[in-house]
Amino acid sequence: MTSGTPMTGRDSAAAFKGLIIGAICIAVVVVTVTMLTNRKFASHEASPGTAETH
Repeated sequence: MTSGTPMTGRDSAAAFKGLIIGAICIAVVVVTVTMLTNRKFASHEASPGTAETH
């Protein structure tokens, strides 16, 4: 009865694993790029024009 419903085929488990692993890989790349960028600009001083203006 449930053979025609979505997400119940033979490849559903592989699809979900791929979705989860893909999301984890993208999150790792985003966090890595953010950390490397923050590390690169950590030694830069804030210029007077970017200080608080209010």
